[in-house]
Amino acid sequence: MIDRRDQTVVKSVPFPDEHNPHLLPPMETAVWHYIRFDYFQTLLKNGAMWFTRIDKQSDKMDGTYSEANASQMTPASKSLIDSLGIVEGPQWAQLLQTNDILRKKAYVHCWSIRRHESAWMWNAFLQGIVRSVAIRSTVGRLVAALRGQPVDFLRVIYYPPGIPRPDWSYTAPFSAKDKIKHREERELRLMSVTEIGAADEGEYKLIPTDTKAFIGKIVVHPLSPPEFQKEVRSELGLYSIAVHVARSELRAHDLLAVARSQ
Repeated sequence: MIDRRDQTVVKSVPFPDEHNPHLLPPMETAVWHYIRFDYFQTLLKNGAMWFTRIDKQSDKMDGTYSEANASQMTPASKSLIDSLGIVEGPQWAQLLQTNDILRKKAYVHCWSIRRHESAWMWNAFLQGIVRSVAIRSTVGRLVAALRGQPVDFLRVIYYPPGIPRPDWSYTAPFSAKDKIKHREERELRLMSVTEIGAADEGEYKLIPTDTKAFIGKIVVHPLSPPEFQKEVRSELGLYSIAVHVARSELRAHDLLAVARSQ
């Protein structure tokens, strides 16, 4: 627990590493971002990543507490409250009110932690749009490309239903998701939070990014036409970005098999 008046630590308790979203994978870990080609062109043109306000995500429960938080605290928070001799923990209505305010202040940009491209991700995020690409990067490349920008890196942690999500800070739910629905994402979340009291920034914001630093490889959609690969390479050339543009290792039957199971 921190005293916000002078930022001193009042009390602390051990916190399990597996529930700490700030413990990132090694810097060389591969990550992927799946994006429509027209959005990719905009990214290159602006030299900036698009961060979406968290309450405007397609998943309307993103960044919220679970119903279990209404009656339970996480073990770490319960231990902290008990050690301080506090009889009552945070009130559910207060948690929801603060959470609602901060969801309108938090902006996210998401990557998938995987060694290889994913048929599930192609299907889930591009939904049949074949003029699209997957950007391959690494955790370290992203950190370098966004150095100096107001961006935090979080490893999203997946919780089963009925288990309270992190409650040790007001932004903790932003790094938690439903296990069954989202576990295939394996998400690395880039997050930028607008200061309380600062002017609202709308439903999205662009954060300047060194595109040459984070783009390591491009893979085109498995069903894209042959000439699309050349088009992507030409687009990169406009910005003097010389990276390998590869055909996908996946085929139509891979996407279909995953679609049947989704």
